[in-house]
Amino acid sequence: MNTQKALAEFITFGEQRDEAISVIVSSPADSNKTHYTLSTEVLIDVLKRCLSNEIDLDDLELWANVIESRDDIDCTEHEGFIYALSNSEQMGELNHQKLAQIVALVVLAQT
Repeated sequence: MNTQKALAEFITFGEQRDEAISVIVSSPADSNKTHYTLSTEVLIDVLKRCLSNEIDLDDLELWANVIESRDDIDCTEHEGFIYALSNSEQMGELNHQKLAQIVALVVLAQT
C-alpha cells in the first residue's frame, strides 16, 4: 500500500485502516506534495459515523490530530473543524452534543 492509498484508507476509516496506519507511521509527511484532500463528503460521513457510535470519539480526535499534523493532507477547506476536533484542551472535551453541532455547521457551510 502506498502513502496515498494509506491516507485515503485512514481518513475514510476504511477496512484496511490498521495496515494504513503502519504505512503512515513509517512514511514522512511530504510537504511538497498533497497525497489526499479532505472532502466535505468524507468529513460529514466520518462525523456521522462517530455520532452513530461506529467510530469512537477518541479515535475521531486522533484522526483529526493526524490530519492536522500531516503536510501531505490538504484540509484547508475544513481546517477550523479539524482544529476543533483535535484540540480538546482549547475547545473543551468532545462529546456527541458538540459533534452534532459541528456536523450541523459543516452541512451549513457546504450550502
